[in-house]
Amino acid sequence: MKNSHLALALFTLFAFGLYSCKKYVNHSVRKSYTDVNKVLHADASQNPFFKIHFKNGNVSTLEYWHITSSKDSLKGEGALYDLNRNNIEDGQLSFAIEDMAIIETNNLDQLKSKDSERIALLSILTAANVILDLVCLANPKACFGSCPTFYVNGDDMIHGANAEGFSNAISPALEYGDIDALQHSTSKERFQLTMKNEAFETHMVNELALFAVPKSRDENVFHDNDGNYYKAKEIVEPSSASAEGKDIRSLICGIDETEYFSLTDSFDLTKKEEVILEFENMPNERHGIVINHRQTLLTTFLLYSGLSYMGDEVGDYFAKIETNRYIKKKLGSPFKKLGGIKMFVWDPAKRKWKFVEELYETGPIAENLIISPIWNMQPQGGKMKIKLEMSKGLWRIDHIGLSSIENPVEPLKVHPSEIDIVEGGAYFPEDVSADDEEYLISFPGDEFNLQFDFPKLPYGEKYELFLSAKGYYLEWMRSSWLEGKDLPKLKRMLMHDRQTWRELAIEFKSMEHEMESVFWSSKYPVLEQDQQNQ
Repeated sequence: MKNSHLALALFTLFAFGLYSCKKYVNHSVRKSYTDVNKVLHADASQNPFFKIHFKNGNVSTLEYWHITSSKDSLKGEGALYDLNRNNIEDGQLSFAIEDMAIIETNNLDQLKSKDSERIALLSILTAANVILDLVCLANPKACFGSCPTFYVNGDDMIHGANAEGFSNAISPALEYGDIDALQHSTSKERFQLTMKNEAFETHMVNELALFAVPKSRDENVFHDNDGNYYKAKEIVEPSSASAEGKDIRSLICGIDETEYFSLTDSFDLTKKEEVILEFENMPNERHGIVINHRQTLLTTFLLYSGLSYMGDEVGDYFAKIETNRYIKKKLGSPFKKLGGIKMFVWDPAKRKWKFVEELYETGPIAENLIISPIWNMQPQGGKMKIKLEMSKGLWRIDHIGLSSIENPVEPLKVHPSEIDIVEGGAYFPEDVSADDEEYLISFPGDEFNLQFDFPKLPYGEKYELFLSAKGYYLEWMRSSWLEGKDLPKLKRMLMHDRQTWRELAIEFKSMEHEMESVFWSSKYPVLEQDQQNQ
């Protein structure tokens, strides 16, 4: 699911540093390419540029370009550099689009032209969002970012999103699908869901669907981390709940957006905390831990820091994700040591904690409601004790409870029957019902209404709804990020250098108190309105 965007991708980027420094550098010619790259980005907010990273490692910088009538190639005027960044050709050039890995440009209008769909699928926009820098000048690493957001009622309230899609997929090669509980049920045969692009990003949506599980009025339905769906009885609230010795029961009882969260350690972002919960009067049945949660803005800060350290070489790093499968597959997450939410159940017979599951769901926007089944353990004397272990300042917990569960049930999968454009909509296929090469492409401010049709239900039943979304998105590079280029620090960050992470902890601590307010006040519609008022 969600946004702060990130983990697998950034460590994959580190691979570029590990595997690309071992040979070939013609320093005099390399300097020529580096100078060209600096000039392009230094004046990126004023003069249009177009930079292509190819799958074979070559790079081209173009002043003028256009898509050919066949829409499978591009022609332009500029320079071509080989893998070692030696200049090998100048003048009129022609390239097949299928040979391109990642594109950098600041020309949004040309990307939105009707013949540029395949280019838009690969393009990182740089310095095209000047107004963003004005709004977020004081704290550019806290500015709003989000993958597609989904609303049951077309809600545009700050915290109104019911779901956000594929938050870790920040590059084409990292495309994936995830499932989010909409926390909404309906008995209607026609249902509408609104999808928005509320950030300075380009969203590529491949497949959308709703999973629907019929239920009676007194039943709940939850999904687990493995894609299973369970009908469940009433949620049992904890009789006591504490974190670091403080009573937090009032914060985590009930799904009500009243959240428990802590602050990060001043010098160690990996410092852990524990939440202890006790339950009483439990039936002697199989249970699952029900948790409603989202992330804080810590991983958003870390992602934006990494992008900032890349500076004007961000395209080179993202191209490596696209072109080196071994690196993408082999290496893990740079944020792995931050960890997820580890859940344990107390085993009174063995007098020790038994591990249940570790949850990790990226994103600071929509809350993620999920269940973790507890296998081979039942309440003893009607009591059960649960422990959560997590990094301080990384998670916001709205609710934790227990619910008895039955065997998994099979959901109904329904694709949109109609897609209506509310705003924008440069490109979209006839449907998004298949995992294929056709994408709905969404730019900042775009909005769509998705219609779903369900079979009629017996009287008294409703469908509990879960959103399945597959795709990826490309972050737009803020001009203020380009100024923070520091490739050695990027490498140290991704190698988990202790001093670098200590510096990151100190930097985040200095802005932690205002991150939420800056983040939510810089959503794209807010920025657009501010620009109109200037």
